Amino acid sequence: MTKFATLAFSMATLFSACAMPEDNGTSTAGVLTETESGHTVAFTLHSYVDEYNPKQSAKVNFALTKIEDGKTKLLDSATVKYGDYAVFEDITGAYSVVATATGLNGEKDTLYGVDVLKRNDVDTVYVRVQEPATLKISTSYTEIVKTDDGNEAQEVFSEGSILCITGTLTCKKISEDDIKRGYAIVENIPLFGNDDYVKQIEIQSGKDLRTLGVEWNFSAGDTLYASETAIVEKKLLEFNFKLPESDMYDTIGGAVLDSLIVPIKISDNDYRYDSRYTSKFFLDQLGNVIHTSSKGKILSEDTTLYWIVVPKIDSTATLSFVSGKYKDYTAYNRIREFISAPLTDTLLTTRNIFTDSSFALSFWFELDSLEKDGRLFYSGTDSLGFEIRRCEKDSTALCTRIYNGIDTVSTDSIEYGKASVIDGKRHHYSFVIHKKHLTIAIDGETVRDTDLKLSTEFFKLEEIYTGSAPAQDVMLYSFGDFIKYKSDKNWTRLKAWLYAFYEMQK
Repeated sequence: MTKFATLAFSMATLFSACAMPEDNGTSTAGVLTETESGHTVAFTLHSYVDEYNPKQSAKVNFALTKIEDGKTKLLDSATVKYGDYAVFEDITGAYSVVATATGLNGEKDTLYGVDVLKRNDVDTVYVRVQEPATLKISTSYTEIVKTDDGNEAQEVFSEGSILCITGTLTCKKISEDDIKRGYAIVENIPLFGNDDYVKQIEIQSGKDLRTLGVEWNFSAGDTLYASETAIVEKKLLEFNFKLPESDMYDTIGGAVLDSLIVPIKISDNDYRYDSRYTSKFFLDQLGNVIHTSSKGKILSEDTTLYWIVVPKIDSTATLSFVSGKYKDYTAYNRIREFISAPLTDTLLTTRNIFTDSSFALSFWFELDSLEKDGRLFYSGTDSLGFEIRRCEKDSTALCTRIYNGIDTVSTDSIEYGKASVIDGKRHHYSFVIHKKHLTIAIDGETVRDTDLKLSTEFFKLEEIYTGSAPAQDVMLYSFGDFIKYKSDKNWTRLKAWLYAFYEMQK
């Protein structure tokens, strides 16, 4: 029996769609068991709500639920004025109560809360209500199932499936539109009291009931994203990127670039980090976890510049810096080395860091003079290698020489990409040999673009040195086949990539 109770029919109807699983003995929120004789419990709101300056017209609905025969049953429901108590009698065993408060912070606002109690020595329960959370879950979400052939990942959603959050009255029917867009949105999820978290969800597909164990820490007013690869519990920061304007996009089918390397600056003061969250990582718009280069540049005591490889960026793109957990990340990283400090006369690397037919080197420099034989970078031997150095007959210009392993005498005399940049100003230099094609860009503009005759592919270079002239923010990276589609008749896609790469960091 309930005092002050009026049955919430709409809530009972919603919850009937969310059949709960049988109790399997686990300590799962909302999985309730018979333990002791019945008694009377009074429910009211936690004093925490006083900060909302509640109006006298505020109403609170308390819904009492428990497991019977393996499914959650709505036992009773009562709606009372704010400050009053809802009293439920003859309660036995463990139970959960869902509180829905309307009008506490305005005429139309609704706050939610849920408590799970497993003892019968409690006479008064104070339920804390907060802004509800939202779940954005991939409709490709999978469960690992044991089969005769071993473990197998099985998708758990289909059109018409009903997803319910255990221990709450929140359910969502998966629609055709949800399947098409790749995710479903579940709103108005109450937060558990005592800093508890969601430990289980149920998915009803026809007569089939599937229960999944989860560990989801919802935050008031925030959205948790769940996919087969990651659980995002809190969005810390969001970064929006826009490709620089260029006519080159018209010749490559539009403003879309693959695996563009972009810099992201993050200060410790830009966000608040909760120690409950185990990892911080980047997520793209499709829910892919993006690998962060292990090399960054410390800009100040609390600020770091990171390099991110965005798998695909059109005219605009968004990356989110989030907290949560991830199972795996998409291996879009093509950054082999990054060194921010100015370098001279240094062995940059002795490892064969390139495993494909692509070699790229980019750096910043500022020179007002350079001795006749002065070099910024060089590698290899007379049989295969390169030099980026002062031009032979122009003290204000940089040139590149290529040793192709075929005719050393002729290649010694060829200077590629001559540019008058020894002028005391800051410049950016990109040197790329993809398969057997050379592209040199200075300040984003391509100054040389040609095919080379090479005895072997360039990525096999190992020892790379810096010369007597200082270079900084040195990056070694590579490209894949994405940099020139089979349908491309020229190398404009590579030129556009180098231009955008420069513009993003200048």
